[in-house]
Amino acid sequence: MSQQKAFDLNLFRIFTAVYRTSSFSRAAEELDLTQSSVSNAITRLKSTVGQELFIRVGRGVKPTASAMDLYQQLAPAMSTIEQVTSSFAAFDAASSERTFYVYASESAIQLLQGTVEQVLQDLAINIVFREPPLIEEELQMELQLEKVDLALDIWLPESAAFKSQKVMQDQLVCVARKAHPRIQGALTQDQYFNEKHIIFKMRRYNLSVADLLTKQVLPARQMHSEQSSILSMMSVASKSDALAIASKSYADEYAELFGLQVFDLPFAAEPIEYYMVWSHKLQQNPANIWLRQQLQLAIKLRGLG
Repeated sequence: MSQQKAFDLNLFRIFTAVYRTSSFSRAAEELDLTQSSVSNAITRLKSTVGQELFIRVGRGVKPTASAMDLYQQLAPAMSTIEQVTSSFAAFDAASSERTFYVYASESAIQLLQGTVEQVLQDLAINIVFREPPLIEEELQMELQLEKVDLALDIWLPESAAFKSQKVMQDQLVCVARKAHPRIQGALTQDQYFNEKHIIFKMRRYNLSVADLLTKQVLPARQMHSEQSSILSMMSVASKSDALAIASKSYADEYAELFGLQVFDLPFAAEPIEYYMVWSHKLQQNPANIWLRQQLQLAIKLRGLG
């Protein structure tokens, strides 16, 4: 009985942090501890359970089978505790000067930035949009470490460490310059595949947006150029006879500026679905709830919801 009373339950919190981050140093950063404190805690827990918990792999650690079993038992309870603790964090939007950080795709930033600024005009709060990192695991890690408060993207996480909500839906369209010599007023499938194409390559998926969202395998297309910026792609389309694919909302916003025609795609494509994604432990956090509400308001005001 005395051993049970003496057991430090904080060891479980440190263990779950190491398990999720696969790193002593990242767990230390998340918990605001030193790396040696985290290492000592894992050594103590290892001694208590009598099993090896992590093995070194490169610069990180990998859980053993015993650690996996332990985590599966602890994760639901620890998640509930983190949510309850987070829910007590006070937040008053009227007096706060907090800066929130949101990962969002280029198109989402362009569509929402101005409206978000209008929503916040009477507050001292700032919402800073950033394009997400190239590596998916890095995006997830930054959400877990709360280096960013939320992500707004087409990415839908599978891990129970995150919560998500679909907030926007858009569709793909094709754009061509207004003075195109062969395409005017309508676009057929033959016309589409006979032209050269500006390929918008999604950085994180290393795929073109068309290949990611179309319902069929597309025939080979003649490439005019490859772009990783939608604005650059539309600019190139305005100065050439090449075709480009963009989201409808984005194309409608900038077609007049760039002198472009906008066409429905001549083949079937999945809709573009945008999700808000946040750390599960912030589910009941007042500040994070407020942030989600403001983004949803901006989406509604833009007519994108």
